Amino acid sequence: MNRSTRELAVILHADVTGSTDLVQRNETLAHERIRDVFNDFSKIIQTYGGTPRELRGDALLATFNRASDAVSASLVFQNENTRRNESLGDDIRPEVRIGIALGEVIIADSTLTGPDVVLAQRIEQLAEPGGICIQGTASETIPQRFNFEFVSLGKQQFKGFDNTVRVYAVDLRAGEKIPDPEPKASVEVRSLKKMWAVMALVLLLGATGVIAWLQPWQTDVELADPNKMSYALPNKPSIAVLPFDNISSDKEQEYFSDGITEDIITDISKISGLFVVARNSTFSYKGKAVKVRQVAEELGVRYVLEGSVRRSGDQIRITAQLIDALSGNHVWADRYDRDLEDVFKVQSEVAQQVAKALSVTLKANENERIFQEYTTNIDAYDVFLQARRIVDKPSKDNILRGEKLFKQVIALDPNFAGGYAGLSFNYSVQIRFQYSTSPASHLSEAFELANKAIEIDPSYTWGYIALGGAHLANVDAGSALDAVRQALLLEPNGYEANLFMGFYLQFAGDAARAVEHLQVAKRLSPVESVRDRAFMALAQFMNRNYTEVVRMSWTSTLNGMVVLAAAYTLLERPEEATEWVKKLLDINPDFNLSQLKLTLLRYYQLEENRTRLYNAAKKAGIPEFPKSQ
Repeated sequence: MNRSTRELAVILHADVTGSTDLVQRNETLAHERIRDVFNDFSKIIQTYGGTPRELRGDALLATFNRASDAVSASLVFQNENTRRNESLGDDIRPEVRIGIALGEVIIADSTLTGPDVVLAQRIEQLAEPGGICIQGTASETIPQRFNFEFVSLGKQQFKGFDNTVRVYAVDLRAGEKIPDPEPKASVEVRSLKKMWAVMALVLLLGATGVIAWLQPWQTDVELADPNKMSYALPNKPSIAVLPFDNISSDKEQEYFSDGITEDIITDISKISGLFVVARNSTFSYKGKAVKVRQVAEELGVRYVLEGSVRRSGDQIRITAQLIDALSGNHVWADRYDRDLEDVFKVQSEVAQQVAKALSVTLKANENERIFQEYTTNIDAYDVFLQARRIVDKPSKDNILRGEKLFKQVIALDPNFAGGYAGLSFNYSVQIRFQYSTSPASHLSEAFELANKAIEIDPSYTWGYIALGGAHLANVDAGSALDAVRQALLLEPNGYEANLFMGFYLQFAGDAARAVEHLQVAKRLSPVESVRDRAFMALAQFMNRNYTEVVRMSWTSTLNGMVVLAAAYTLLERPEEATEWVKKLLDINPDFNLSQLKLTLLRYYQLEENRTRLYNAAKKAGIPEFPKSQ
């Protein structure tokens, strides 16, 4: 049975320039000299620790563990080949171009294939006869101690590749000597050298904050056990994106690295062929030293994406690496050094590269949606990230601070749907939580802003969720459902689209389907937030599953205590109901059911639902009216 394997490698592709013309001049002599050229090159490749893989007529394919070895071997060969050609007395002089790339190769029956092999070939075609070209990512893995000189050829667009690739011409610095190959040694000495090389690489990566390339022998990943997964693995590639580390000198840039992580999650979530865990769960690991195995087993995924963000002035560096938790392999890695304004493209490129690495085919509209830029104004994006982080914890102060920031986003970029959707949802929350000083005005603005967001960008999911929030604030759960259905059409596997569909369904009177959507949201975000528990507890209460409400013990808000006391009452456990009413009134002695009507009950479409919760809470001992009445 034929087996194929995949591995990360430095790929070298060499090709004889004008070989057809040489053969036409003297077929026998041309073939003989091309053969001799590649035989000599193969020996040099092996001397520098590389592996000649295939000789394809007038082309040679080889792999290395290190880009520095590939460049050194290429320089030695080009020097020797130049001298050889100069010594010839005729015009049958094979000149070779060399391209070097870093990526994944697929090895089957000693044959190398894969997109990155093609990329090395494309890069080689940019080289001058007798020259060497290298992919930007590969060049960045070469320590500065090597005396190589890189001349930028800019960003190149290659046929068959969606994204541009940075390419450099590489040569030896004037007056410098080509590095010698490492001497052959015993197995023990080679092992020690390999360990030293890994340690040196780790130190280099640590000093620069780069995790752009891990050598194939570095297998420090503890393998996840499929039998220990908290959830069964989905039937498509599953991935969790950990919060990217902020390695900027300014620690206040934490919100920026968080925002980039969230947007990468959003972009990857647009790919229907992937299962992506929501940010609520992956951000529970923020600031913690967790292992890939733990993340995979707790969230029920096979792949984990991690990285870092460094922001310095108008420049940004983003690194990312994708790890297979079941095999320990580093499936893909890259580093992006860009202008700050290009951050949106980088996020999209990471999403696309993840899909490519996992062999997921994008649907016709998905590639376009991934590369859709919501704003090109970096200042607006910056403020939007700050606002989004603040309102994540919806206290009154945070909501009011968020309102000001979303207004600032709109002022900075009137064509960014995110500012309008954020402010719209902010107003509807103010109304529902009784924070608003002018609810009628805020309700009108919530509708206007949500519709503006949808008008600017009909594919922006949060525009429809915001419109649903405005309808709910207007006590119209049915219309809220209609709005969020559009969000679900855009993101069927979207965490928040399913979460709010469940939230609005239980208000609309369909508690059973509400629970179903909330369970989908829970699978997409296994680590429950306070909001997740609140929505599920309400849905389970309306679904008459009071035992589940008690099990969840949602008590982080006053309304949560009311629902729990009501559930104990309906389970005919009056002592425990009384205990929770006492705790509630100890926190807020003035609490009464007239407040519950304003903050919760009025949003239920069915009278039966309103009455059931109200009567159970009243029977538990919660006062109906303020003490003064």
